[in-house]
Amino acid sequence: MEELKKGIYRHYKGGEYKVINEVINTENQEAMVVYQDISDENKIWVRPKSIFLESVDVNGKKQPRFKFLKEIDLNRHPEAVVGPLIYNAKGEILLIKNPKFGDFWTIPGGHIELDEPAEEALKREIMEETSLELKNIEPIAFSEGINPEFFFKPKHFIYLNYLAELAGGEITKSNEMTEYLWITPEEALKLKVSSSVVPLIEYYLEKQSNGDSWEHQYKRALADYQNLLKQTVKDKEEFVKYALGNFLQDIIPVYDHLKLSIMGLSEEEGNSPWAIGVRHVLKQFKDILEARGIEEIKTVGEKFDHNTMEAMEGTGEIVKQEIMAGYKLNGRVIKPARVIVN
Repeated sequence: MEELKKGIYRHYKGGEYKVINEVINTENQEAMVVYQDISDENKIWVRPKSIFLESVDVNGKKQPRFKFLKEIDLNRHPEAVVGPLIYNAKGEILLIKNPKFGDFWTIPGGHIELDEPAEEALKREIMEETSLELKNIEPIAFSEGINPEFFFKPKHFIYLNYLAELAGGEITKSNEMTEYLWITPEEALKLKVSSSVVPLIEYYLEKQSNGDSWEHQYKRALADYQNLLKQTVKDKEEFVKYALGNFLQDIIPVYDHLKLSIMGLSEEEGNSPWAIGVRHVLKQFKDILEARGIEEIKTVGEKFDHNTMEAMEGTGEIVKQEIMAGYKLNGRVIKPARVIVN
């Protein structure tokens, strides 16, 4: 029987189909063809191979039921690869020549293995090809190459592109790196460089021209972090300063009422044991409040200050009488004094 080629076929009535596989019917051991509709991949048929390959009579002429059009590689699919533009402390970048890329200059890199994180694949490939170690690895973009002219055979690549700084190691040639050079990015663009690498060099140049080198970014990030630490300490101090504010708002009225309780007492009442006890409690209260940053606003005899006082009566500028004391917490007014002005 005629050999069945895996590929694209056209049915004599016009539809196109992709042969997926050839299988055996276990009941009668007959060879069967599994094929798929090109226009609708959800439609899959199975037909005896003998019928699939036979000729049919169309208007008195014999022609194949399915006419072979072209072969396809069913195992071919896009391949994900990683590659870094490596730069050194001088701002030079590494270009290499790989036999698979002909006479084009390119960058080292390679395939991602199954279950391997992309960054780990990057480090592994660079170590295998160049014996170099990387640091400050930064993903920058992805792109694709469909049958790129610089590669030795048709391929569909998905490029995962990185920038990386040289961390150490002594560069060593390998079967995938027969030549190498460290070169300024400006000079690199004058060479015959693979089209997938040119955008990376241009990106690196733009970063440099903006004064946004990786060293600059690191220093800026470090400065931002140090500023954040300082701000955090300041915020914490502010929080500690004023965290008691709401609580003290509830305590101060008790303190005020205690003061009012001994105001206007006669000399005899003022010397009574309970009055002496209240004055002692008030002193303890005042000491505790002052230790927590609470200070009483001075009023009587002072010039009226609308920032710290509320005038209940009068139109003058000097405080004549205090109706209710006011307080500050660490310099911030938490309760204005109520006064009469004259």
